[in-house]
Amino acid sequence: MIFDYFFYKLYNIILKSGIPEFPRFYASIAFGLLINLNLFMVDTILSKQDVLSSIYNNNTVCYISTPVIAAIVFFVYNNRKIKMIKIKFAKDEFKYKKKKLDVVFILYAAFSLLFNLILACYKPGYIP
Repeated sequence: MIFDYFFYKLYNIILKSGIPEFPRFYASIAFGLLINLNLFMVDTILSKQDVLSSIYNNNTVCYISTPVIAAIVFFVYNNRKIKMIKIKFAKDEFKYKKKKLDVVFILYAAFSLLFNLILACYKPGYIP
């Protein structure tokens, strides 16, 4: 449900922006980038702790993983599923839940970006 709501929010943000021609396509790219950003974050944490070697050291993995994830999201959230999600979240019973999910969405996006910035400065074994 949370992934559906995140896609729904991205879809609505794209619809309200200045480029409403292909909202499903652009929402899929944005959602794929967020998922890839989180996978990169987990990979970096594990590689800096010497648990696993990083798969993102190779640039081809970076160039391939984002479009592949975006394509998967694009095909999972087809037009029929988007219509079902719109109907699901348009109901009155989700009004209170929408506010909570909006906060979760904003926190998710903010923490994803913030943790990536912190992770770029992280050195294992160094505690200031």
